[in-house]
Amino acid sequence: MRFQFILCTALVGLLISKRANAASVNGYSVEDNDNTTEDEEQTPTSNIQPKCFKQSYQINAAGDLRELSDCSIISGDILISGYDDTVLDFGSISHIKGSLRVHNASSLLRIQGVELNAIDGTFGLNSLTSLTSISLPKLESIDTLEWKVLPILSLVNLDKGIKHINSVIMSDTSLTGFGGFNVESLKILNINNNRFLERIESSVKEVTESFLISANARTLQVSLPNLSWVKSITIKDTSNLNLNNLQIVENNAQFINNKFSQLKLPKLKSAGSTLSIINNQNLNKLDFPALVEIGGGLMVIDNDQVSDIDFFPALKSVGGAIEFQGNINDSQMEQLRIVKGSAIMKSSSSNFDCNKWINYEVSGVVRGGKIECGSGNSTVTEVLLVDEAGDITRGAPGVNSRINDDYSTDIRSGSATLVLSMVTVIAGLIISGTLMVI
Repeated sequence: MRFQFILCTALVGLLISKRANAASVNGYSVEDNDNTTEDEEQTPTSNIQPKCFKQSYQINAAGDLRELSDCSIISGDILISGYDDTVLDFGSISHIKGSLRVHNASSLLRIQGVELNAIDGTFGLNSLTSLTSISLPKLESIDTLEWKVLPILSLVNLDKGIKHINSVIMSDTSLTGFGGFNVESLKILNINNNRFLERIESSVKEVTESFLISANARTLQVSLPNLSWVKSITIKDTSNLNLNNLQIVENNAQFINNKFSQLKLPKLKSAGSTLSIINNQNLNKLDFPALVEIGGGLMVIDNDQVSDIDFFPALKSVGGAIEFQGNINDSQMEQLRIVKGSAIMKSSSSNFDCNKWINYEVSGVVRGGKIECGSGNSTVTEVLLVDEAGDITRGAPGVNSRINDDYSTDIRSGSATLVLSMVTVIAGLIISGTLMVI
């Protein structure tokens, strides 16, 4: 019995010793597992070289990057500045557990990485004035893509397609198309000043922080057929727009200086702040059949081919002011019940009936603002003041800026014509020799 006790004690001690040794291999902690073999007890982490584990790497030359060429995983940020070669090749690196930022490398023509699959932080490219192409055929995951001032970048190969990304910021490139981002949610989508960009396509369903498209190619077509929710949205300088599934805008929605002829949001139910439709010169068809509530103001201004405000048939509540300006003949918002601000109509059309608009459309719904209307050739507007209880008093006449703007333009044009005529007459007299100097 004593021998058996001693033997058991020895076996237990040996087992404890073996587990203690297995828990520390080459200085790295490994998980204990009774079912692993001796070869399996050493984790892959123990084989990674120390040079692959740093908080950040500063790369200034091709030689600096070649020193990391046998690292498949880089644990920190890679910061590349003033790079002196024409090609930036990431070799066998497949995963950067940090950010990759490249800037101010005027000699750099091409970025490539045949194995690079994931960048956990920001993929930032900035002020690379000679960069023409990027080839990362296996790249699938990025936190933030931030490309700025890449004026001749025209070719990007992301063959596998981005399946995980949180934010896209792309500015001042020569790319002609944007796509291949197969994600349902983005924090930021900001695409601006890409002068050759003619196409933006995405299956994204929500943009949770900000959405801006501005100053790209004049012929830009934007198709986001699955987008249903955005925090805010600004669309500028676009020739065609598909937002057919958009239902909620939490803050502002702005459509400004576009070239499209139609703006149809058939499923939009509410905008939490201001809805602005401004200076879209070709716009002649608008449709917001489901829009019931606007939390802020409503502005439809200087859309030259919009003659009737009849595209908000379900709108009941506006939390700020409404302002309409243009060559407007008529306005119909039969379901409107409250405007918590002013109601302003400035039309250059003599067909618009201010009396009808004031008395039958807005006087009963405005609370705590003014009602102002001017139409036709009148240079002044009628102004009524409305308190929060709905009581109305007459205010001092306002200015019909539509007429004054047109009048000022005519005066400037007439003055220029008069001056040109006088110069022509004087020149003729000089040539004929009949001009007398006294």
